[in-house]
Amino acid sequence: MPTTIQTRYQAHALKMGAVTLLAITVAMLAGCAGTPPPRPSMVIQQPPVPPSVQAHPLNIPRLQENTLPQSNGNSTSSAPPQAVQTASTPAVLALVSRAETQTQSGDFGGAEATLERAVQIQPHNARLWLDFAQLRLAQKQPAQAEQFALRAVQYAQSNREVSAAWQMVAKTREAQGDTKGAAEARRKAGFVPGQTQG
Repeated sequence: MPTTIQTRYQAHALKMGAVTLLAITVAMLAGCAGTPPPRPSMVIQQPPVPPSVQAHPLNIPRLQENTLPQSNGNSTSSAPPQAVQTASTPAVLALVSRAETQTQSGDFGGAEATLERAVQIQPHNARLWLDFAQLRLAQKQPAQAEQFALRAVQYAQSNREVSAAWQMVAKTREAQGDTKGAAEARRKAGFVPGQTQG
């Protein structure tokens, strides 16, 4: 028969075990209660992009260069290249004048540097390319002169400019001994075959 002390001891041990178990359970529940359960992530649905917006990029209009209307004056086809009328800025006109003076005085290097500055300001000015061609002829470089004259043809804005540029091409080809090419250039300049020119 167990004694009363043993019975009390066992009852006390059971009580203590139950209290301990209860304390652990409460602690665990308290820990779980502090951390909220994870919520499902919310995904915000974006409306679909319309196909018209999706398929086409931004359409930015290009700026168009408009040339000034050409004067309808009576121009002769035998006008020298120096008479070509091209809209030049005052700075370009000053540089062209300086380059002509330098060429006449034999300062070909100075004239070339001056014309290069003018071309940087107005690269599409046919007159400047004609001046370059004239300079190359003075330097006895007709092949390069022809290339510059052809560039003048490319940038010519009026019939008068085109005629002057082709006259320069004819001059450069004659300097290279290309009489057939020179005759073709004269024809494009508007000269009738067999016509004499100064």
